[in-house]
Amino acid sequence: MDRKRIKNWAMVAEIVSGVAVVITLVFLIVEVRGNSDLIRANAFNRSMESLNELRMLIATDEENLAVMREHWGIDSEDELRRQLLVVSLWSIYEKTYYSQKYGLVGQAEWERFDTRICRYIEIREDYWRFNVSVFLTEEFRNYVIDRCSIPTA
Repeated sequence: MDRKRIKNWAMVAEIVSGVAVVITLVFLIVEVRGNSDLIRANAFNRSMESLNELRMLIATDEENLAVMREHWGIDSEDELRRQLLVVSLWSIYEKTYYSQKYGLVGQAEWERFDTRICRYIEIREDYWRFNVSVFLTEEFRNYVIDRCSIPTA
């Protein structure tokens, strides 16, 4: 009888350990996905910071500004400087959008940016449409269009 009881306990232990392995695998999958989102958000943030640093380098240096104005075929250095600054601002909005999406920024913090986004569109929709939106990811651009009820051209 003791042998049979031990055998039964061994089978129960085997089943429990199998369930534990499955639970551990599910937990690891969830953690890896969460870390992937964090890595993706951080990589995007670093890329945007690099772009904004380059934009500021161009905007604050007259020689760089002249070279890039000619390269991009923009009429005036002031207009290029304006575009660089506005696109940098929108890059910050976009970074915050993705940070909020990945749970790195809370809803209250995001709302501060979200309200400014539509306010900008109310004031400067044409400038946004033709000079800014082309520098944004398709996902964020579509979010702005939907959120701020921008008619499609």
